[in-house]
Amino acid sequence: MSTPRHASRNSLWLGLAGATLIAGCSASTDELPRQAVSGEVKLAGTPLKAGMIQFMPTAPGAATPGAAAVTDGKYAMSRSNGLVPGPYQVSVTSAPASSTAPSTDMMPGDPLPPAKEPIPSIYNAKTTLSATVTEAGPNSFNFELNATAPTTATSQTRSKSSKFK
Repeated sequence: MSTPRHASRNSLWLGLAGATLIAGCSASTDELPRQAVSGEVKLAGTPLKAGMIQFMPTAPGAATPGAAAVTDGKYAMSRSNGLVPGPYQVSVTSAPASSTAPSTDMMPGDPLPPAKEPIPSIYNAKTTLSATVTEAGPNSFNFELNATAPTTATSQTRSKSSKFK
């Protein structure tokens, strides 16, 4: 007969075994030939402090978009969360500095207006950036963004260490 102390110990072991089993099953198991992707993003020659880089597939039928946080100018996607080989449209956004000083036109309780995106639209909403991920790798894409870029530009396509101005 099991005492409460033994039952508690057995429950603990069963719980640990169950958690280990669940953790082992949660890994990415798709059969896609994903590739690790990394690189740097600079705005006006300075590493982008914080932002997001998104890769949207441009090939018909491709269904593996990806995104990564940009921190201190660097981003990375591991192979398990990476991109399949092919062409991608790339967009970069940044978390703009929020204005904490309310406008004199505002009434108490009014929401603050959204902050303006510091990165020109040709790098996000109307992006001209692209990259091609290859199976051979390494898939390192560096983007040099011009802070005063016009709102329209010719398409810029690069694979591997690329600079966009």
